[in-house]
Amino acid sequence: MANEERCDKWKNGLQKERTSWENKIQSEVENVQKEFKGLREFLDSKEKNELQKLMNEKEDILDILEGSQTELEKQIKSVRDLISDLEHRLQCSTIEMLQGVNCVLTRSQNLRLKQPEITWRKERKIFRAPDLKGILQVFQGLWDAQRHWVHVTLRHINIKNIVINVDKRQIQHRSGYRRNLQVSESYDLGVLGFPAIFLGKHYWEVDVSRCDAWILGINDGICAKPQLPSVNQQGVKAKYNSDVNQHVNYQPKCGYWVIGMTDRSVYNAFEECSVTHNASVLLLSLTHPPTRVGVFLDCEACTLSFYDVSNHGALIYRFYEPNFPTAVFPYFNPMGCSEPLTVCGPPS
Repeated sequence: MANEERCDKWKNGLQKERTSWENKIQSEVENVQKEFKGLREFLDSKEKNELQKLMNEKEDILDILEGSQTELEKQIKSVRDLISDLEHRLQCSTIEMLQGVNCVLTRSQNLRLKQPEITWRKERKIFRAPDLKGILQVFQGLWDAQRHWVHVTLRHINIKNIVINVDKRQIQHRSGYRRNLQVSESYDLGVLGFPAIFLGKHYWEVDVSRCDAWILGINDGICAKPQLPSVNQQGVKAKYNSDVNQHVNYQPKCGYWVIGMTDRSVYNAFEECSVTHNASVLLLSLTHPPTRVGVFLDCEACTLSFYDVSNHGALIYRFYEPNFPTAVFPYFNPMGCSEPLTVCGPPS
């Protein structure tokens, strides 16, 4: 009897698990269909707008050409009338022809032929279709990362300058304390996220839309003593920041793989030279200020990637680290910003 009850319990558990997975997959199917339907509707709308622009331009050009044709026909009629009048006078007597010669000369002198307008003088903007394949490839990178979305919460700490909300998803600098901190002054304002990451693929997103400064990434959970930096020349669209001394804490040798924003618009990646193992600061050139940042740690590929979710999933920066620590933690630092930095949960 006990065995039968145990089997029934297992059976019910399997049925619940099956139902759960069916619902989850169906939800993802509906989400994919919704996203691609939105893309198709967007493309159809853009196609309609571009075709309408061409039709309007066609009508304008044809109107101009029609007006030119009407004007040309008037000029042709005037020339033909003058020729006809001359031919008629040539058939008259010499006296009659000479009597009307002044009138003919006046008409001939006043006849001014004007070349009709046959070209479109306005500068035309030729339509260039966006690189949809490239855009979809960028989207695909983000979509692949989002498949590994994990719930991340903030560890509550007793720092008087920092406020963490009840559900441990928002962090901000406490109002009333000095703001506009230098990067070097923000070292003690960082908070680790949980759970710890040991292996596999992990993705989380952070809403930074209200922040004028932040630092995001991962940390090994150990306070390492920083070393003095030197110049590193690597990076995409990046250059060395000469004020690197204030950033030495945030480098891989100190257990930090992070990027950050300061002064509302200055974006940096805090790297480490692969040859000298000294710190360098890369100034990142972003086409749009991110309002939502995706962080993707792939322990198998030894990479940490940052995505601009608010700009079609464009890649902001990627760390390549063959020797990540055994355990790392998500890292969040609001610096001197009194507006909340929010950890976003996975879509339901």
